[in-house]
Order: sequence, then C-alpha cells, then structure tokens
Amino acid sequence: MRGLDSALARFALSLALLTPLGCGGASAGGAGANQERGAEQGGPGKLPEDHPAHAIVGATVYDARGATKACVAPEPNCPNTPRDVDFLDRCRLHGFQVRQCGCEQVCSGNVAQEKAHYDAQGKPRECAKELPDCTPKETSASFQDGCTDAGHKLVVCGCEWMCNGPPRGSSRP
Repeated sequence: MRGLDSALARFALSLALLTPLGCGGASAGGAGANQERGAEQGGPGKLPEDHPAHAIVGATVYDARGATKACVAPEPNCPNTPRDVDFLDRCRLHGFQVRQCGCEQVCSGNVAQEKAHYDAQGKPRECAKELPDCTPKETSASFQDGCTDAGHKLVVCGCEWMCNGPPRGSSRP
C-alpha cells in the first residue's frame, strides 16, 4: 500500500510540474502576446500573409446543398453557430476535406450528389424515405456482394434494398 501511495504522490508532483503557471492570465505566450503579434502582422483579427489557410483561397468548395462557391480566407473571429455534423461526417467519409472558408465550414467535394441509389438490376433511382413498419424483401447475394465489393453499402429506400453507389458488375450511367 505504501508503494502505491508514493507512486501516486510522484505522479501528482510530476503533473504539477508540467502544468504551466498562470493559466487563464496573460502570460508571456498568452492572449496578450497573440494580440500584439496580430497587430504587428496587419491588425487584430487578420491572418498573416504567409498563413497556410491562404493556400485554399479561391479553391472550389461545396456547401451542404451541393452549391459551388470559391473559398475565401478563413475569418479568425467567427460567431459560434451550430455545425451540420451529418454534412461534415459525409464529407470526411467520402474522402474529402472539411475546410473553413470565411466563417462557413464547407467540403472540398460535393457530397450532396449521393441522391442516386442503385437497384438490384444496377439502374440508378432516387432513394425514397424509409417507410415505417416495413421490412424489405430479401435481395440476392450477388447484388449484396456487388454493392459491398464496390465499396458501397446497402440501404433501405422506401421498402426495398438499394446500393448507395453503383454496384460492381453494373454499367454506370
């Protein structure tokens, strides 16, 4: 028991030594220093000219509705607004980058185009909202395999199974 107490005491001491003093106050590297640096580099609230965020200015980006826009420089002092978590997750899961343009979070690719789903015959169709209290009929193993082998997944549209991308073995329109 004595070994455990001394180990906990050593851990608490090491944590205290690693914690910076003056948290919350204006220390040498705190907010005051950042404001001074901002004033030196074009005023408070401005990003320095060599900031990496400027590399995406003018790049084509997409909002949650799929609208195309040119990216503007990120604003450092944006209001707290709710984030569209579903949109941001779809952006990342499709292999794109979430970017901040101005005060808006956008995607480097258009994830709003995923409206077309594919039936068992490989034909593109709009995905209807899943019907409550409906169990879709079983689908063939070849359709399931073709969908998953192409890197997609089966989803319920209306009351039937569809693939959220073109299944392998189908001709893409």
